[in-house]
Amino acid sequence: MSEILHQARSLLNSHGRDYAESPLPAWAFSAAVLSQLPLARKHNAKLFPRPWTLLLFSSTMAIGGWMTYDHAPIDGAGTTAAWSFLYLMVNGVRKSVKQLVRLRNPLPLGVAGFAAVNAITHGNYYFNTSRPKEEKSS
Repeated sequence: MSEILHQARSLLNSHGRDYAESPLPAWAFSAAVLSQLPLARKHNAKLFPRPWTLLLFSSTMAIGGWMTYDHAPIDGAGTTAAWSFLYLMVNGVRKSVKQLVRLRNPLPLGVAGFAAVNAITHGNYYFNTSRPKEEKSS
């Protein structure tokens, strides 16, 4: 068991770092969240997120990606991790997998998985990366 945890931590510290230092995952997640907007307006509100929450989460993910792009990768990772976790709490818990499979639309499950990956990788980067000294003093 400890060997598996060691391998997972090693993977997060190597590839997860590259993933979290790029703005592309946050921007891709923003686009994926926004792509659910037509479905949210068309189908049952219990199955899909409400349109205003999709717009909120999409815009905050875009801002997190911009922070990373604007040379603040730790702050961007923190924003992306926090809002990805919030997305899972708000939109990922009450979904019925059986009903989504019946609709033949895996998009909400895929977006929830994307949120989980972002929360783990960006959260690991945020909590395990120290800030440069010139940032700490200001």
